[in-house]
Amino acid sequence: TLVRRYIMNNKGQTLVRRYIMNNKGQTLILFVLLLPIIFIIFSLIIDLGLLHIDKRSIENNLYDAVEYYLTSDDINKEEKVKEVLKNNLNDIDIFIDDTSDYVLIKVTKERNSAFSKIFNLNKVTISYKGLKNTNKIIKG
Repeated sequence: TLVRRYIMNNKGQTLVRRYIMNNKGQTLILFVLLLPIIFIIFSLIIDLGLLHIDKRSIENNLYDAVEYYLTSDDINKEEKVKEVLKNNLNDIDIFIDDTSDYVLIKVTKERNSAFSKIFNLNKVTISYKGLKNTNKIIKG
């Protein structure tokens, strides 16, 4: 019982329980140290999400542009495709290669964010090829 009295303090709490209840400052320090890591992870998730949204937007517009290019009989279809792509997508470079067998349209977009520069994801380049004899569209 002498040991029991030594372990118990005047409120009836053990030394272990008193230690656990008295570490509020340690929790705050740990939170402050982990906060930048949590912020970096969330920023990376948001940046990769925006990259995916940009890529899907380019792919959808580019597929429609190649489909229009293959099915249209318009003489100025190259200029119209460039105009529509520039209106729908911001800050892009467009390359169109029209041969007798196929048409290749390539779109490159520059991205300016911290993580895209760190991980070398600052350019999104997508190309679609349309075969003229079958009107088939192939990515790449």
